[in-house]
Amino acid sequence: MGIVETQAIVLQTYKLADADKIVLCMTERAGLVRGVARGARRLKSKFGASLEPFTLIQLTFFEKETRELVTIRGAEIIKSYFDAIGNAQAFGGLVYLLELVKEFALPNQADEKLFKMLRACVDFLARNPLEVNAVSAYSELWTLKLAGFLPDLKSCGVCGIRLDDSYQGRRFISHEGVLWCDTCTKAGSQPLGGEAYLLLSSTRRTGPKEWAEQFSEAGVESRLVVSETARRLVRRALEREPRSVRASATQR
Repeated sequence: MGIVETQAIVLQTYKLADADKIVLCMTERAGLVRGVARGARRLKSKFGASLEPFTLIQLTFFEKETRELVTIRGAEIIKSYFDAIGNAQAFGGLVYLLELVKEFALPNQADEKLFKMLRACVDFLARNPLEVNAVSAYSELWTLKLAGFLPDLKSCGVCGIRLDDSYQGRRFISHEGVLWCDTCTKAGSQPLGGEAYLLLSSTRRTGPKEWAEQFSEAGVESRLVVSETARRLVRRALEREPRSVRASATQR
């Protein structure tokens, strides 16, 4: 408890009273943090534009054990992605990224890997809005893995045989994301080609740029299988469709 200094990405803000804001951040050292920024809505606020969503900041806050909300003392901009907000594809992808983190991150529990994933994906997507489908699938698989919702992709869910690069048979995937070998496969499973399997199993070994390149070079069917599998597992974990996905579907 006490003063905490950490890098953070602003996820969302809410109005509070006449001049204050409640700010939700994903931080490197303290996980998901919700705090009050006094006077943040005033024209001459010391926070300026540092508390806008998608902004990477150096955050200083005071934490007290008996209070759910921390008190935000300072926020200095490290990198702003304001320009990306004007691009519809980038904006939609960024909103979805932030929603994933809000849904799966645990409050006040440090998760450096999740923070680094979010920071890398926000930075890459802001500069490469056309890669929104690749980045969405990549971030879904990463988040599911870190939150414990991604099934084992290394071995058959029935017999345990290794399904990595040395496996010579066909792979299948169930609706729940469980992998089966060609001996144990059951009715309703979907064939999983080597290209799609490589994409599903390689997120932890590559960054978003390298993975997006692999995704773009893969065949249409492989990209579709990977994207649908990742989104289906997110729906299964949340027990509903993500809000930003529902909103975009309604707008279309």
